[in-house]
Amino acid sequence: MPKTEAVILTNMCMVTDGTKVLVQNRKDPDWPGLVFPGGKIEPQESVVQSVIREVKEETGLTVSDLQLCGIKQFTHNKGLYRYIVFLYKTSTFSGDLSSSDEGEVFWMERSELTAADLADGFAEMLPIFEDEKLSELYFYHDQDDWHYRHL
Repeated sequence: MPKTEAVILTNMCMVTDGTKVLVQNRKDPDWPGLVFPGGKIEPQESVVQSVIREVKEETGLTVSDLQLCGIKQFTHNKGLYRYIVFLYKTSTFSGDLSSSDEGEVFWMERSELTAADLADGFAEMLPIFEDEKLSELYFYHDQDDWHYRHL
């Protein structure tokens, strides 16, 4: 078994304002639907710095007091790479909300989120943001199907 593997590092941040959450309606045809803002971690960039940068680029807001909730991860079904998403949350932000090329951003009631048109796999991520007993969402490929576990 190799001691190294190709890894794609990303982040996502749940920004809250009372009972509302900030969502992004993604334009990407490969992964459309509602999600929290986030994106790729650049080389030589810390994870926290990447969250602050991505949220600013996609929403116009500057976030702080970030709390790491856990991770989502999966390995490509042919083993080509591992994909890791660091999941953060905060209710501390400043600035004016503005959408980007990534998609429209807006506030919605958290209670309405699960009934909305979510991006594939996003509903399974929500417990990691909200349940302190959970720290990982692990997707795995078994024969022809994807499965997941909350850990």
